[in-house]
Amino acid sequence: MKKIFALITILALSFTMAIAAEPINFDAQNIDAEFEQLNKIEKFVQNNEGTTLDNLKSQNSELLTDISIEADSASVVASSDLPAGIPAFWWGCVLSWVGLILVYVLTDKDSAQTKKALMGCLVGAGVWVIFYVFTAVLTVF
Repeated sequence: MKKIFALITILALSFTMAIAAEPINFDAQNIDAEFEQLNKIEKFVQNNEGTTLDNLKSQNSELLTDISIEADSASVVASSDLPAGIPAFWWGCVLSWVGLILVYVLTDKDSAQTKKALMGCLVGAGVWVIFYVFTAVLTVF
């Protein structure tokens, strides 16, 4: 039975590695075209000190056509402040309680990010419990 479990583990890991090794294809020209309008806004703001996004909105500037800006971008900014840009959920899921403490400290006690890390910690613990139960069942048979 241990041989079957070892075979299943090796197959699962090999499929995981094969999926992770797939290259990411992207079109650089398409990305540049998407960011062209934002680059124009950035240059305008750099050339005109004191200009803010609110000023551009109030003037109905043509620079803001075809651009939708979310008012609630705090969660995006907070998750990018974490090391390597890894979301809080994954810190908790992979590093368990250590990740939870790191998120709590690194985000200056941000409760929303800490809750995400806690959910990740609980999901990670659940996965490990299922893994151990599965392992125990296979070793019995």
